[in-house]
Amino acid sequence: DAANEITEYRVRRVRQLQGWDPGQFKLLPGVEDGSLMLRGVDQLALPQGRYTVRVRLEEAKTREQTRTVNIDENGHAVSVVDVETDDRDVAVHLGTDEDITRVLDDSSFDGEGAVAWLEGDSRPAKKACLLNLLASLRVRPTLSAPLIKHVQGFYQIGTTRAYAKVDREFLSRLEQLASDPKKPFYREGRPVASMHKKLIESIPKDIRPLFSPDRLLSFRGEKSPSLQAVVAEPPAGYDFTFADIDLDLGNPLQDVVGFVVHMSELVGGDPTNHLDLRKKLAKTPAAAFLYYKLA
Repeated sequence: DAANEITEYRVRRVRQLQGWDPGQFKLLPGVEDGSLMLRGVDQLALPQGRYTVRVRLEEAKTREQTRTVNIDENGHAVSVVDVETDDRDVAVHLGTDEDITRVLDDSSFDGEGAVAWLEGDSRPAKKACLLNLLASLRVRPTLSAPLIKHVQGFYQIGTTRAYAKVDREFLSRLEQLASDPKKPFYREGRPVASMHKKLIESIPKDIRPLFSPDRLLSFRGEKSPSLQAVVAEPPAGYDFTFADIDLDLGNPLQDVVGFVVHMSELVGGDPTNHLDLRKKLAKTPAAAFLYYKLA
């Protein structure tokens, strides 16, 4: 971002000439000699000036996240970032819960079954993400009638969220829970964040046109961590659909505390660390279904 008014003027002018949306400024990333390089989209699209640079890395901590750099005319700037990696590992010990076992048996990532994937050398944060979501779905809203009953299987996993194929009833169940006076879930409506629309891109190409990014619905669970599910409205005649499922530290729709916690997450910009979430989930009913320990 621009660090002073002169640079802000230059950035705004480039944005206008390029036809970019307000707040948008595109850069071309690359790697050279072990360094991450950021360039303008053409020779005139990154003007000289004073900039603030913010660095965030998944599964790592960076000292002095925000720093200032000066780019001279026809020049460049160098910023050295000290990175502390998260070396924690995940020791998986799968239990015998029928629903979790069923979902794992019907889940796969990059052509590998979920159970074998968990036993392999995949990134610990991704394993923790999957196992945290399974444990949360197993106990929400109740132990006797959990949402996991309507989850068929996961097919794409990240460090903060996962995509799942779910029964059509998954959406109607969330609608029912959002209408419950006890508010185990809150109906957020159409999600604003563009990241959720990536769910549509994950759907198999042969049926993707049947699902619209403008017909996604978001629901947030009570308490913390808050289970969020963004569900694609299923087309007529389909008994299944797809969902983007993740965990947030707070529910902004529930109360002031949840709003402040969630806004702090957004402003801070740090991705959810599922390795850290294990400690919080261990204090909830999900503890009995957390089938891993940190090593």
